[in-house]
Amino acid sequence: MFTCESGFLVHRKNHGQREAVELIADINEYTTLLTPKNIPTKRQAKTAEFQPRLLWMRTLFDHNEHFIELSNMGEEDRSLDLMLTGLFLGLILFGFAGAIFLTGNIRFGDFDYVKFGFEKIFYFLFVWIFPLGALWFNFMLWPLQYAPNFFTSLRARYRFNRTTRKVYVLRPARYGGNVILDWDRVQAHVNWCAPRGMTHDDLRDPQARRFRQENAGGEFRIQGLLLYWPPFDKDDPERKGEDVLWVGPKMAGENLWQYIRTFMEEGMDAVPEPNEYEWLRKGFHTPSQHLEETVMGPSRVLDRIGGRAAPGSTSMGTNVNFLMNVLWAPLHCLSERLCTWPTFPEEWNSDCGQRRREDGIGPEEPLRWTPKP
Repeated sequence: MFTCESGFLVHRKNHGQREAVELIADINEYTTLLTPKNIPTKRQAKTAEFQPRLLWMRTLFDHNEHFIELSNMGEEDRSLDLMLTGLFLGLILFGFAGAIFLTGNIRFGDFDYVKFGFEKIFYFLFVWIFPLGALWFNFMLWPLQYAPNFFTSLRARYRFNRTTRKVYVLRPARYGGNVILDWDRVQAHVNWCAPRGMTHDDLRDPQARRFRQENAGGEFRIQGLLLYWPPFDKDDPERKGEDVLWVGPKMAGENLWQYIRTFMEEGMDAVPEPNEYEWLRKGFHTPSQHLEETVMGPSRVLDRIGGRAAPGSTSMGTNVNFLMNVLWAPLHCLSERLCTWPTFPEEWNSDCGQRRREDGIGPEEPLRWTPKP
């Protein structure tokens, strides 16, 4: 769930904050950043790319006249992460079980390994190489595979509050912790892609920068909308005030940024009302909810607006999608419950005095109210 954030954290620990921002977040002298004051031209506003839209992607937790609440990318990969985790942990169990069995049966045929100390030691080490290697492999995967998905927050929560002109952020402490950011300082990178081993030499190479965009985040399509808050003082070595947020699902970009910007600058009535496929569930899924919302949702959208199936029926692609995921849905929901659901501190007053529910999906009343200080 925090794949991008964990990659940024690991790089920051190894190479420092500045290099993590320049290479992982792709915020450098070659990056085009937008601010809330960058309004699309009349010609741009007529094209689909620059219109404030959610594009039928599950994006919103809440939507009212005071704030919209969104999350980060990664929910669609939780099932895959769980399957890989089971495989990697299975390698450890299989390796240790085999090593224990072979260690307890080190006498084979007419040759007694116990009688010869060197051979015994060699055999002992040989049968334990695989399980110990698997254990080391899993240990190395912890910061990138396990920590971002298990025993942490279920997901990040971002409230963009136009009444207070603040962005309220809930996320695990290891990835920056809970913070309140000024909306007027934000800058948007609408074409962010995963770096795939970029170096400073690559940054200076126009062809390498172009390849990063054309590669579109690699085989897992890790790309989306990144919001950036620069340091209060550009000469500050501690870079106080600097922050990065990956907002929205994978493949989000200009449209989502325009949706957020338009809401914050013009209000709820200036952006399209969310449809049934654009709501994100608060809290935990049941297996059936996970199947319908996370897995089947995109297929049903293609059936509905892509003409893949007649009204009232489902396409072959949707049926295959169901069969491929139905067995994994309970395990996916189990992995969710290894995490905790984050809630906003009351002292923030991020909801402007109207407490919102902490579970469920879809529109929530009221949509309008007088804010309380």
